[in-house]
Amino acid sequence: MKKIALSLALCSAALFAGKNVVVADVPPVDVPTQKTIANDVSNGVALKLGTLGVGVDYEHFFTDKFALRGNINYFKYTKDKTIKDVPFHGKLTLFTAGVLADYHPWASSFRVSGGVYYNGNKFSVTGKQTRDIKLGNTNYDAGSITLSGKIDFKKVAPYLGIGWSSTEVNGWHFTADIGVMYHGKPKVKLNGKLKSNYSGNNVYTQAQLDADVKAKENEIYNKIKKYKFYPVISIGIEKKF
Repeated sequence: MKKIALSLALCSAALFAGKNVVVADVPPVDVPTQKTIANDVSNGVALKLGTLGVGVDYEHFFTDKFALRGNINYFKYTKDKTIKDVPFHGKLTLFTAGVLADYHPWASSFRVSGGVYYNGNKFSVTGKQTRDIKLGNTNYDAGSITLSGKIDFKKVAPYLGIGWSSTEVNGWHFTADIGVMYHGKPKVKLNGKLKSNYSGNNVYTQAQLDADVKAKENEIYNKIKKYKFYPVISIGIEKKF
């Protein structure tokens, strides 16, 4: 049998010797590749809600692993409250605008983010003195002074965090971020002014009031100076294109 098989092989070689052999074209075969976040998209726009307020993100992918993101956030809240019979009008303003670099270590939806924010967050308050109050070592008669104050922070605030974007659902993605913004030690500023129409029996001076207000300012600062970091948590929906 071995001799017969060898003879057939030699005969086949002899038949095709010196002749051109035509090989049929084989269509190329698509080799599936791993799908990553940047295969089909290069940009994204997100609407978010979180501790920075209501925000809008714009994201641009340069590679499967690297993207830049710009965002702007805003929120305002006002409230009138009476503390120890003194009516106060408070206003909280949240305003930030940031540029973040996103790194996707596995070319997936998970990201590590770092960047910087312009930080316009602040809290202001004004008070109308309707009763006697004590500032420092001085008792001020009702209606003798006006008070106002403000707490704000460093305008340039570094940020570090992580985030995630879900798979597409009806053309949309769910997105979330968690991190911290370093805004430094809070800056406290209180102001007091003697009212020109005060008609009480006690006599006060502006220098005395300034010293008493400064003492209260330092007292508030010492209570909140350790809060140098601001938590950043947000959720939202994103459209990629």
